[in-house]
Amino acid sequence: MTSSLYPYLFATLGDAVERLPDDLAKALETTLGSTMRAHADEGITLLGCLQRIRHVDAADGQPWPDKGRKCFGFAMARIDRANAGLTLLLELLHAIERVRVDGDADQQVGDDVREGLLLACRGLAEYVGLQLHAVSERSTRPGTSRAHRAISDLR
Repeated sequence: MTSSLYPYLFATLGDAVERLPDDLAKALETTLGSTMRAHADEGITLLGCLQRIRHVDAADGQPWPDKGRKCFGFAMARIDRANAGLTLLLELLHAIERVRVDGDADQQVGDDVREGLLLACRGLAEYVGLQLHAVSERSTRPGTSRAHRAISDLR
């Protein structure tokens, strides 16, 4: 199953859509689609926001500029968002360290917070690595463009 077959369901469940039986996915997609169309005039809705967020948004909130395959755009957008989150966490850790070394005691955070941030950074870095690996594997298949194959050179 791909997100293009079930865009509303994918916006709601993400990659878990792939584990649903096709007949159930079709029924849920039809229901979600009719709900979305019925509430389209009401402004911002939860399902509408989920759909827009999951529709290949890059870290800047704009759709990833994908001129090729859709799966490449999804993977690159996920990498971009994870990288933005990782950058923010590392900047936060850097500020926490500066305060720990040079700041007042009442401004410092505990060891548990620093450790939690480090674990979050590790998790995001591992996710980025897995996504890059998946993109490079797809890009080395016969018939892929030179731009897609260039991703594999990043490894």
